[in-house]
Amino acid sequence: MNLEMTPTEIIGLKTELPLVLQTLREVGCVQIDALSESPDISARPLALDPAMLRRQEELSFLTARIGGLLDVLGDGQLSETISTPSGDYLEEARDGVETLMPKVQALTIQQEKLEAELASLPGYEKTLKKLIPIIPRLAHEAGSRTIGVLVKREHTGILDSIGKQVLDLTGGHAEIVASDVDTTMRAMLIVFPDEFTNQIETLLGSEDISRLRLPTEFGKGSPDDILASMQRRMSEIPKEIAVIEEELRHLSVQWRGKLAVWRAVLEDDLEATQVLPHFGETDMTFVIASWIPTERIPEVKTALTEKVGETVFIKELPLDAEMKKRAPVQLQNPAIIRPFESLTNLLALPRYGHIDPSSLMAFFLPIFFGMMLGDVGYGALALIISLVIRRKFKAGIARDILTVLAMGAGWAIIFGFLYGEAFGTLGEELGMHAIWFDRASSEHVPGLLLMTLAIGAVHITLGLVIGLWEAAKDKSRSHLLERGGMLIGLIGLFFLVGVLTNYLPRHFMNLAIASTILGVVLLSVSIGWLGIAMGTIEFIGLIGNILSYLRIAAIGLASVYLAKVANEVAGMAGNVIVGAIIAILIHALNLVLGMFSPTIHSLRLHYVEFFRKFYEGGGRPYEPFRSRLNR
Repeated sequence: MNLEMTPTEIIGLKTELPLVLQTLREVGCVQIDALSESPDISARPLALDPAMLRRQEELSFLTARIGGLLDVLGDGQLSETISTPSGDYLEEARDGVETLMPKVQALTIQQEKLEAELASLPGYEKTLKKLIPIIPRLAHEAGSRTIGVLVKREHTGILDSIGKQVLDLTGGHAEIVASDVDTTMRAMLIVFPDEFTNQIETLLGSEDISRLRLPTEFGKGSPDDILASMQRRMSEIPKEIAVIEEELRHLSVQWRGKLAVWRAVLEDDLEATQVLPHFGETDMTFVIASWIPTERIPEVKTALTEKVGETVFIKELPLDAEMKKRAPVQLQNPAIIRPFESLTNLLALPRYGHIDPSSLMAFFLPIFFGMMLGDVGYGALALIISLVIRRKFKAGIARDILTVLAMGAGWAIIFGFLYGEAFGTLGEELGMHAIWFDRASSEHVPGLLLMTLAIGAVHITLGLVIGLWEAAKDKSRSHLLERGGMLIGLIGLFFLVGVLTNYLPRHFMNLAIASTILGVVLLSVSIGWLGIAMGTIEFIGLIGNILSYLRIAAIGLASVYLAKVANEVAGMAGNVIVGAIIAILIHALNLVLGMFSPTIHSLRLHYVEFFRKFYEGGGRPYEPFRSRLNR
């Protein structure tokens, strides 16, 4: 059923708006609508003052900074040992961020610098190792200078030109060697006395070449010394990074919880300010268009009076037909039915004031599931599996579906005793006998098919009766004609079947034909000018809906015969172990099919055959204005 809602206006002095907002969030049951959705309210949209806009900007900026810190330190979880900040939490969060941010920035900058250095040094090391074996003797003597040049291999002619010019400049006192660094680059080392440094630097500066520039800290000394220093540095960097990471871990332990709480509170506060554009105002007052559960209106009034005073009041508005279309929907059912609300919402939320089919689904769906699976062994395993997996989910649709599956498994056990089945025909071998009838027996199959048709007829008829009731409440002529025509035609069809099967006297034939024709005519009228053709087609579709319930018998029989095959193959294997393995595999497959197929087809019978006779979705979910920290 739907929770009863009342449309309201909350009116008060603009100076009291912040306190009113805080109170409404604490109460947590008022849904706030945009003023544009309530044209009857005579007020202009609320204009945000500069102070409020500045506060929103500060909240957004501070939240983003805290989010950045948590990205570095690790996302924290709200802990029971950390209380929500009280007082001026904004100032507390601001001071905390100003204290922590420079420390984290300094550490992360240093870490990034070390990681970049560690990533670049292996490349220099590789190049030096390639060149050291061919470095001239002069490079190891005092007073000499070494310069490296890199070019792509297809441009090696440049190296020859540079080498010739260097020898000319130095009068032959330079030594030049070249080697391939990799498949694409070639390097040349130029070793010369220090006094020729300026001339050679000028020469190299005029050429379009790349210089082999080592990091500044390795720029002096012989190539051998530079390589040794570079390798020592590569071994030291990971230790320095580890020290930084340890410092960050320490800061994380110290600050992460606080940051998580601050972010949650700031986001919550920011979310609260986002409803302000929905409000209206006059020169002195604010106006809030809202919905409140009828039973909680006194609670809201009392809270506003105690926290704000008599300067704010709630005006209850009439719930007319137009307002009902906008009313939010909150389903309210006993605990045993609540899991089926998730299945209803998978289709659509019911409209306010209309029937919630969750209770109907809670009654029929597990029975349909049980009739299809109908096996003590499979039912027990399905029950255990669903309950074990269900424990892994605290809440949500997955837990609800597993709960529904467990209910269906319970009914499968009951029907298993009625059918005398435990892992198919294995139950018979263990001494089980059908209490009701043995559906695996060919003589009982016609009765099983008739039973499922009867169930479908009852289910569809119930849907049409509910649909008539809904149409009458809505005063919908087209729905009254459509559903009334279907119901009358279906009743006529029942009479016709009763006469043809000799369950009713022959004189009921005229009534049966007349009812069927009248039903088709009413159905045709509801459709309009296309009704002459479409009415008959729709009525044939209604018969198809009933025939669709034969799937209850078909899926059940498929499961029985697959289990029977598993048992018979095991006996024919000639080896006990091989036979047991084959039987277990087939039974496992049958169990998986038995858990999924009845669930899917039971849902289909409800969504397609049953709900379409009365159910109209399109409801708006109830979303009260409240603190996310209290959800």
